[in-house]
Amino acid sequence: MNLAKKGTIISVKQVAKRTIEVAIKVPADFSFRAGQWIQLILPELKYPDLKGNTRMFSIASSPNRKGELNIIFRSGPSGYKRTLTKMEPGTEVIFSGPYGSMELPQDTSRPFVIIAGGVGVAPFLSMIRFSSETASGHKVSLIYANIHKEETAYLDELLRIEKENPDFKLLNIFGQLKNGQLKKAVNGLMNQKAIWSVIGPQGFVDFVGKYLLGRGVNAQDVVFEQFYPELSPPP
Repeated sequence: MNLAKKGTIISVKQVAKRTIEVAIKVPADFSFRAGQWIQLILPELKYPDLKGNTRMFSIASSPNRKGELNIIFRSGPSGYKRTLTKMEPGTEVIFSGPYGSMELPQDTSRPFVIIAGGVGVAPFLSMIRFSSETASGHKVSLIYANIHKEETAYLDELLRIEKENPDFKLLNIFGQLKNGQLKKAVNGLMNQKAIWSVIGPQGFVDFVGKYLLGRGVNAQDVVFEQFYPELSPPP
């Protein structure tokens, strides 16, 4: 059962421009699968927020990291984010989970192509870290899109993993994602019977989802989390 549990803030730090990482101490027996998420409850909001004191966050850390989990988010003006950003180490929080069915594919013979926009990369970071640590054999390609290079969280770590793990490939896209960039990024992957996963803001998911499905990728081979593409009906 996903009952509420107590956690403690370990650290709050900026890991890229407008991107905050929160490390939370959790019970040693808390376990999750790479790709899952939690609900995080702040017992008291320092700043008011009409949406309340609870948000959902994908876990960015590896399941191998016992007793601690990390989440990331874009900084913003909401009372919840402002409160969380200013929390001191030792502050108690409440969380529930893990939730979600998105995880590394069971079939390691098929390429796994991740297309992530911004902090949508969080659950994939967990997967990439876990896959590399365990030498799982998954052939993972991460297409990582950010408006500015300075907003690309964990870029140095991902570049290091790419050097150390021959089964992991990283392709960064900076600026507004366009058809030409996406075509170049997925070139050579379209005919490999890959499994695709797309996460990001709604507009990003719409754009990428329509692109992939419009070019013959089977809808059953594409996993969307948080948002599904809003596909307009044919005229």
